[in-house]
Amino acid sequence: MTRTREQLVRLTWIDAHAATDSWALIEEIDDEPCVVESIGFLLHEVKTGHVCIAQSLIVDQDEVDGVLAIPSAMVKRIDSLHSLPLLPIEPDDD
Repeated sequence: MTRTREQLVRLTWIDAHAATDSWALIEEIDDEPCVVESIGFLLHEVKTGHVCIAQSLIVDQDEVDGVLAIPSAMVKRIDSLHSLPLLPIEPDDD
């Protein structure tokens, strides 16, 4: 995988989930989906049929960590996020 540039995204997706945590009547089961939002670096063309994001990456290398692969059919929205520096971090002089 060769990245052209890091693209930070927010994925909105529907997750599989337990509909009950104990015995329940069928009519008591909630029919709402489990909507999840995840943020990470979008990885292009990594796993067929999936949208993949990485939690961390090594700058200027093709090494990633914390990769989440979500089946494409479960993804409802992908929003591009723009990162702006909040403050410079300088090493301590102590």
